[in-house]
Amino acid sequence: MSDQQVPVLMDRDSREWWLALRRHELALQTCTDCGRLRWPSRAICNDCGSLEWRWTESRGTGTVVSWTVTHRPPSPQALVPYTVVLVRLDDQDDVFMPGGWNGPADGEGLAIGLHVRVGYQAVVDQHGEDATILRWEPSVGSGEEI
Repeated sequence: MSDQQVPVLMDRDSREWWLALRRHELALQTCTDCGRLRWPSRAICNDCGSLEWRWTESRGTGTVVSWTVTHRPPSPQALVPYTVVLVRLDDQDDVFMPGGWNGPADGEGLAIGLHVRVGYQAVVDQHGEDATILRWEPSVGSGEEI
């Protein structure tokens, strides 16, 4: 578990997502009327306007479309460098999810198009409570080693 506190912004729409991460599941909202996935989670479907939805488990895989390496800490306790990766999920081509990188802190080995899978990291949130965040890592058989 990381000693660094991580802000967890759990609200009405994202609560179930954070709870799924604790169970090491990547959950997405799915509109029960049109079947579209939603990320970030929200009350209304962007495609059909429905207020009806359910949580479904994602495959937890995708493709790197971008990343950034942070060298200046956003707060005094932040450890740098660290890398944030933006991934297009395999579940639906218009769902992009950011997450930490489970590899070298400087992003070495990352490439646009790299196939990744979700990983999980236990952390402490801003209230001192146990939480879990997602961290992307190369998929087995992607040809990349961490």
